[in-house]
Amino acid sequence: MLRRVLAVIVAVIAVIVLAVSWLGLAQVPVLSAAFGMDRARDLGMPTDRTAFETFCNKYGITRPSPAGNYTLSSKHHWSGSVQVDGTLSEAAIGSLRELNNANSHLSQIQIRIHNGYAEVAAFVNNAGGYPISGPVYGQFSISKTSSTSVAIDITQLDFGRVGVPGNVLDQAKTALNDYLNKTIVEAGISIGTVELREGGIYFKGTWPKTITADAPNPADVP
Repeated sequence: MLRRVLAVIVAVIAVIVLAVSWLGLAQVPVLSAAFGMDRARDLGMPTDRTAFETFCNKYGITRPSPAGNYTLSSKHHWSGSVQVDGTLSEAAIGSLRELNNANSHLSQIQIRIHNGYAEVAAFVNNAGGYPISGPVYGQFSISKTSSTSVAIDITQLDFGRVGVPGNVLDQAKTALNDYLNKTIVEAGISIGTVELREGGIYFKGTWPKTITADAPNPADVP
């Protein structure tokens, strides 16, 4: 009898482990890799550093700090202002140091831009401050709400193979909008037009002329 009980318990645990690793809700050695849940979804994001530098040179935008300083968690500083009226291609965006320099929470970031919406994929560590890690995929749109603010609408957000609950989605949307709009004001950005177009972002307005970044906190480096 005891053997049967133990066998049932082991079977249940095995099923749970398999389900969790397949869904991507936790990292399980070997199994997560076998199910493709140990890495971000591959969106096939193109990268073209030359295109990014050409765009910056056209408008006189400089980013003089060491390349390793430009991470999503590093403190950025902005000065000056230039007029911009053009489309930054997704290949140029794909070469951004901030996307390619991983921090302790985000890595393998990819973005694809379409007419009216964009896709984003990444691998998240310690999501929401909890000891869970896995691939994240989302879709969002962006609209101008004033000359110094935008609204991000997240229409899909999956952790692994599971859609996040509505309350979590709302929290993510609020946090992202607060962060972006705070940054827009701090950077002195003025928005005339911002549109997601197939393969790039069209922007008309003013942009900081010089963008520097402090070295990342060692705790933020994976």
